[in-house]
Order: sequence, then C-alpha cells, then structure tokens
Amino acid sequence: GKYVVCFDPLDGSSNIDCLAPIGTIFAIYKKETGDEPSEKDALQPGRNIVAAGYALYGSATLVALSTGQGVDCFMLDPGLGEFILVDRDVKIKKKGKVYSLNEGYAKYFDPAMTEYLQKKKFPEDGSSPYGARYVGSMVADVHRTLMYGGIFMYPANQKSPKGKLRLLYECNPMAFIIEQAGGIATTGTEAVLDVKPENIHQRVPLILGSPDDVQEYLACVQKHQKSS
Repeated sequence: GKYVVCFDPLDGSSNIDCLAPIGTIFAIYKKETGDEPSEKDALQPGRNIVAAGYALYGSATLVALSTGQGVDCFMLDPGLGEFILVDRDVKIKKKGKVYSLNEGYAKYFDPAMTEYLQKKKFPEDGSSPYGARYVGSMVADVHRTLMYGGIFMYPANQKSPKGKLRLLYECNPMAFIIEQAGGIATTGTEAVLDVKPENIHQRVPLILGSPDDVQEYLACVQKHQKSS
C-alpha cells in the first residue's frame, strides 16, 4: 500500500460503562519506501501527516477531519445513514475561558504548570477565573476545546516524566487538527508535530488549544527555565 495509518480505535474506553463520550483517533501518512510494510514506516513526525481526525461517539456521532486544508466536521444522520457536513473550515478561538486537565495529579505537577493553573483560578488582573472541564476522554475534551476555545493539558509530571499520551496515535492527530484550526499544540519544549518518533508507543507531554492560552502557558515554562 501507499499509506500508513496510526489510530487509537477506542479512546476513553474506561468511560464506556458510565456512558460518557468515547472516540476514535487516526492519522494517515504516506509510505516513504517501496519496501515491505514495517513498523519503521509509521515512525514519521506529525508534519508528514496527509490526513488526520477523530470520531466522537456522544450525544451524536461526529467526525472531525483535516487533509491539510483546514478542519471540517461531519455529523451522522441516522435517518440517511450518511455523514453530513455541519461545520466547514472550523477555527478555534484566539483565547478561551476553560482549562482542561486531570488536577488529581496536582501534587506531581512542575512549578510552571502549578503557576499557570494559579493564574487561571486567581487572575492577577481581577478578571473572571477560567472554568474547569475534564471528561477523561481525550476526544471529548479536545473537541470541546476546538469548539469553545481554551486549553487542554496532559503534561509531564513526577509520576510520568515523559507524559502519558501516545505520540503517534493520540497526540499527533490531535495536534494536526488543532494547528489546522489555528491553534497551537506543544510538548512544552517543542511543537508536537516536530517530534521525531523513536517507537510506535512513544509518550509525550501534550498542551494544546487556543493560541493565546497556550502561549501564556509557554511563558510560564520559559520563566521557570530561566530561574532554574
């Protein structure tokens, strides 16, 4: 074949029994050699993606798709048995009002993340604090971030120094979608799509969302790097 597909068939599977949203995440790359298919064919940086997206199985069934020309969303019409284009060329807000992460790990966060969250909860300029939303299903949390703006974070911490989400079939597809929508996706030190994979189950930290929100987080990271 000419292409390589990396996918997470059932993201958020721990949510199935409680009927929370779950999904499927995928990225498609062009095969770079004419050799027999092997694991090495998948070890490409996200910049090489030719198409990526996710399916969200919630109150409706939706597919968000990008072929590198923006992001379009399609909703399943059960009556027709077809997916209907419902949002064309989706753009994420420049700045949101919601942050999303598992704060149960707060004791393990690094100082930059701790400071950033403090700024969101107790804004120094007297503005309203950010809301907190976390489903625990990456597809649901990222889709909400895409639609409403804000920031989604699964950072490295003391327990998971390399992060927890998988680069090839979780982080890269979502980073591709968010960048195509005008947002930013970073590990905290570099763009997710620039990471060169070393193995198919490689983990990386992930922070993505509205550009102003992600830049504010990166400013905290840079501040603490200078002081350390």
